Amino acid sequence: MHRDRFGYTLFLSISFHLIILIGLSLEISKRKGVNHTNLISYPTEENFTVQLKNLPLQIDNRLNLDFMIAELKKKMIARNQDTRLRPRRSTITTVSAHREQALYLEKWQERIEDVGNLHYPEEARKNKIFGSLRVLVAIRVDGHVENFRIMESSGSPVLDAAAERIIRLAAPFDPFPEEISLETDILEIVRTWRFHEGISLKAFK
Repeated sequence: MHRDRFGYTLFLSISFHLIILIGLSLEISKRKGVNHTNLISYPTEENFTVQLKNLPLQIDNRLNLDFMIAELKKKMIARNQDTRLRPRRSTITTVSAHREQALYLEKWQERIEDVGNLHYPEEARKNKIFGSLRVLVAIRVDGHVENFRIMESSGSPVLDAAAERIIRLAAPFDPFPEEISLETDILEIVRTWRFHEGISLKAFK
């Protein structure tokens, strides 16, 4: 007898909780966009009602979120500063240069050829050493040389060394005109130099 009463009571209790859960699920499905809910019960003499209430963000989660946002801001600031400090480079050839760059390149070439022919390597002149080499000259906005690199050697140490010496003697070059300096901090000029049979220097291509 006691076991039957206990079983019946347990059945009613389970059924009652299932009814509450089913009703709660239907209520939640009606309220889209509401996350992290809490159940607050308000028992009365006549009925039993359930109300949904937004849960406040956990303190630990809020601290973690604030930390992540702060770290993201730091990374963005650092990246922006790095971009501002990094010089703007433009690499040009006679083919790729636009109008203002082409005019600057023409004056630069004239300067190189004048100095190169004036200081043509004596050893190359005597021994009739000639050949071509491809160079990259990086020029800062004030006309000073930032870097010089031989991209393709002439095969002659005499001519390779002469090219570097000619660059040093010809520098500094003209400062950039405003049309170039507005968008470029360092202009990288790629040219092929030709030492003609021990008598003259020509920059072309």
